[in-house]
Amino acid sequence: MNLLNIHEIAAIMQRSVETVRKDLHRNPQAVPPRVILPGTRLLRWRAEDVADWLQQHVAKGGQQ
Repeated sequence: MNLLNIHEIAAIMQRSVETVRKDLHRNPQAVPPRVILPGTRLLRWRAEDVADWLQQHVAKGGQQ
């Protein structure tokens, strides 16, 4: 399993790390679902979850 950190997610989404952090709190639907590691505050995402989330948000036929 490949885990991505917040810097990698920000690069994939072409957003700043700070914007991703803010979206985690104010608009969680704007970022892929993350992995919660018990006993830590680490922000991590499974690569396959990110790929699935992005695929679900592809605009079809040029529309959103």
